[in-house]
Amino acid sequence: MNQLTKAYLCLLLGVFCIAWSAIFVKMAHAPALTSGFYRYFFCFVGLLPIWLVKGVKVPSAKTVSWIGLGGLLFVLDMSFWNISILKTSASVSTLLANNASVFVGLGAMFFFKQRLSRRYWMGLGVSLLGIFIVAGRDLLQNQSVGVGHLMAITAAVFYAGYMLVTQKVRGGIDTVNFMAWSLIPCMILSWGICWFGDWQLLGFDTQTWWAFIAMGVICHLAGWLSINYALGHIPAAVVSPTLLLQPVLTAVISYFLLNEVLRTEQIVGGLIVMLGIYLVNKRN
Repeated sequence: MNQLTKAYLCLLLGVFCIAWSAIFVKMAHAPALTSGFYRYFFCFVGLLPIWLVKGVKVPSAKTVSWIGLGGLLFVLDMSFWNISILKTSASVSTLLANNASVFVGLGAMFFFKQRLSRRYWMGLGVSLLGIFIVAGRDLLQNQSVGVGHLMAITAAVFYAGYMLVTQKVRGGIDTVNFMAWSLIPCMILSWGICWFGDWQLLGFDTQTWWAFIAMGVICHLAGWLSINYALGHIPAAVVSPTLLLQPVLTAVISYFLLNEVLRTEQIVGGLIVMLGIYLVNKRN
């Protein structure tokens, strides 16, 4: 098997792994924020042997500060997304949270004075239209589900911030060291939130513990290591559109395992959202 074929297989494997994220959150009989903590914890446990073999590299104080900020933004992203998943369907929540790349452009314009192309604005408009079609009915008729949709969009905004922050440090640190160091503030912050908020951290059933482990090892560790490997051998212009398979796979899995059925306007709106995300990523 040549290196390019291996990279494409890793990309598909990575997308398949992350597509299960919302499914495992639904399967865990636990508070949303607790699921986030154990996702980081079990990912770190799985990554630790790889990190030690690869070689622990202590980053500079400036890099540590950026990693800490990135950790805060990622915890906020995952917290809002996990709450969203429990309030709405796994597939819709995943779709709306995938708009992070759209919001990255706005962040780059405001904070880094980056000029945005006409194609970006076109993609943003298309994506917002799709979001309105997907979430509009629930926002008007079902307040609880509508709040779940808004939380997924908020999660996308925080993840966009995380992506912008990590761009500051990724050039000076390898993938394994970056992932390992960034998991530390994520674990500390999420544990602190659960402790101060008096969220349950122990006493779960077997299914929930397996769901926690799967979130950390399958979705976070295997999924993102595979995608990062693919990014080293396949152009980002190919990887980014391929990641749009995540909400599609989540919708298929949730249909069979969770009996979640999308309404016609959600399917149409979802396709429009993915078209908007594709237009944004094709340029960037």
